[in-house]
Amino acid sequence: MYTDFYVDKTSQTFADTLVAFGLARVLADLLERQGARGQNIPIRDNGPYYHLICEPGVEFETLEELYSIPLCPIRAISTDYYSEDKLPESIPFIKWSDISLYFQALKQKTSPENLPARPPHLDILLAINPAAIQGYNGLLFDWWTVRESQPEVMFLLLNLYAATPNKIEPAVAEWKQLSRVKGWKVEPLTTGQQLYNPDQGMGQNHPKANKLNDRDKPKVNFWLTEWLRAVGFYEAAITQLVGDEKKKASEKDRKTLVVASRNIGFADNQVVMNRFREAMSDARTSILFDVLAAIRYTRTLLLYFNESDRKVRLQRLGKIKKTLVAGFYTVFYKNLGRASSTMNIAFIALPGWIEINSAEEVSLYRGLLDELETLTRQFDESHSDAFNLLQHLRDFVSGDNLDAFFRFTNAFPAYYMGMKQRGKYAYSLSTSFIERLVMSTDERLSPILESEGFQNIAYAIRQSTVIAQYWTQEDKKRGGRYPYDIRYGLGQELSRRARNKKEFLADLTGFLQKYSAETAQVEELMRKRDMSFPFSHQRKQIKTSDIDDIMRLIDEFGSETVANLLIAYGYARMPREDAFDNETEQESNQ
Repeated sequence: MYTDFYVDKTSQTFADTLVAFGLARVLADLLERQGARGQNIPIRDNGPYYHLICEPGVEFETLEELYSIPLCPIRAISTDYYSEDKLPESIPFIKWSDISLYFQALKQKTSPENLPARPPHLDILLAINPAAIQGYNGLLFDWWTVRESQPEVMFLLLNLYAATPNKIEPAVAEWKQLSRVKGWKVEPLTTGQQLYNPDQGMGQNHPKANKLNDRDKPKVNFWLTEWLRAVGFYEAAITQLVGDEKKKASEKDRKTLVVASRNIGFADNQVVMNRFREAMSDARTSILFDVLAAIRYTRTLLLYFNESDRKVRLQRLGKIKKTLVAGFYTVFYKNLGRASSTMNIAFIALPGWIEINSAEEVSLYRGLLDELETLTRQFDESHSDAFNLLQHLRDFVSGDNLDAFFRFTNAFPAYYMGMKQRGKYAYSLSTSFIERLVMSTDERLSPILESEGFQNIAYAIRQSTVIAQYWTQEDKKRGGRYPYDIRYGLGQELSRRARNKKEFLADLTGFLQKYSAETAQVEELMRKRDMSFPFSHQRKQIKTSDIDDIMRLIDEFGSETVANLLIAYGYARMPREDAFDNETEQESNQ
């Protein structure tokens, strides 16, 4: 009986992960044959290898049954070139014509009730055909060729991964002998498909690759391992074309993400990935794709484990990036015309500031993720300012500290004020988001946010920037004039001086003096003219005690930390507290 399996990490790319998920799919199918349907095989990251545990184990008798009913977890693809009459006899296959009919119905804007069902794993199929169809079908044809002796093939495969380190060379030698005896003519080694092996792209198999060459690529992978990667691609990958929407699909680049398991069950992963794929159909540019993937996958995980039959497991989740899923291995493939090449291999972590110990925390973090997604979706990656902001967001979402978040919040005011000045939509985070984020990430900073002086000075920043800009535009529409000046560039000024305590305090106190003088001047002018003063235009004065509070906080936490929080909080919106914020909420919901 087979119970434990090990997949060595040999490439340190998602190629290793695909093998683990492919093996898990095979094991799950074998257990189902034994009547153990829906077994949640854990895929544990043990550093140098993945550890898969089968309970109950795979029985030898189950393998013997493969003589009569062979296992075929994925299907070949029938295209114009691989027409049905050219496919091996009785091989299970997908008709590409069915996929074409689906896209034709989309083009014709067929009503939803008459639209054909979206083909399962559509993103995977579109990545395979046409770029990898030859290698993919070749693996499936070979697997079908050996089906009559599948028990012996499966024994070889399971034995290969029954111990670590995986003994590839003996498995290759055993395959040569088995293939010769059976007369299969299936070579033990095969070319690594770039779709599953990002480090084995065109020319990259050569010791000194001085050109991109997809001909005569060396055969370096055991074919059964490569077949497992093809199987695992359906289970753990999401892939999509990215780029300018004006470009044709044939001109776009490709982004592929593969789940990096810490210790997720195979059955759990199947459900979560199916829901996640449905949620990712609208991410069209590279960095936006990364940020939304981290946000939406995390939210999908939380909602899945918050369902009634899984709530008991919530208290064991803790920091999900350490206990469940670390994030995604990512690869960017550059379109080179007739082919594509791996241009970047990276990793996108799940938010390290999310820690779940109760069902109540799921709602809290879901709210944070929803707000973060609304913020993210407003950015047009083709513009340099939005591009830079998205980079900061990606670093923040997949990080464990506030540094990247502060880089974003320090750069965001210029974008926000610029968009509003041009009369365009812009969405800012709420103060409640910042409060909850600080509590989740670094609770030591909470005394800063709780300080009355901090709150009042952040209020002064907000009144002099986003509030002043809003009411200036609104009063102008009504033929009036807002009595206070807009302090464009205030956030940038404070950010530039933040590292030097004396310079930062000089700039901050200079701003507060002007704010107080302007507030008093406008109030006096209104009294002299005996004019009614709209409640929305009234501003609080800053007290001496507020400045004392800020100086004390700077002494305790440093000028840069206090400055970062003042800028983030000062340019954030106060939910449902005044006409400005109500307008912003209405705008964001449109």
